[in-house]
Amino acid sequence: MEFEKIIPEGIMAILPVYIPMKGNCSQILTYKGQTYEIDKTIRTTLSKLSKIYLVDLKAARKYYGNILNIKNLIPIPFDRENIFIPIKVRRPVCRNDGSIGYVNIKYIDKVYKKEERAIIRLKDEKNIECLYSIDTVNKHIKNGYIIKRLARPQTMEKEAGYLPGEYNKPATKGDIALLISEILRIRESIK
Repeated sequence: MEFEKIIPEGIMAILPVYIPMKGNCSQILTYKGQTYEIDKTIRTTLSKLSKIYLVDLKAARKYYGNILNIKNLIPIPFDRENIFIPIKVRRPVCRNDGSIGYVNIKYIDKVYKKEERAIIRLKDEKNIECLYSIDTVNKHIKNGYIIKRLARPQTMEKEAGYLPGEYNKPATKGDIALLISEILRIRESIK
């Protein structure tokens, strides 16, 4: 499966599923309404996506885990707009089967409670049933938004008329001293 073709559709969730005759696989839900079944585990799928987004998962988990003061179930920021929060969506059958799926906070419409479980409603009206309580899901969403505020920009935004890297930095004392000396030199040349 070519992830480069799936990413522009807007990945809403990456969920673990059991597929008959294939076993533990991943399911990707997109904003355009497509559902892709991938014959790889969640871990492998996240690893492939991180290579496309040029993100080191281990370093990102360590960095943001220290910020949030948590060791496990750390949201994954692929970029500033695509932050995936971990959600337990199934009980594993075998030892190495994952139970955690990842949901993009950008596409979460609302979270509500149904029979002691939380349901995440996505923006395209799809529902994801969680094995967490609603408080736990809200905590993960809150952690995702904290990371969104603190996420490092991967690319520099260009504004019309400005050179990238030149005008997006604060002025230092050295810059101000240079400006003062130039203004004084110009003032002396005018007199």
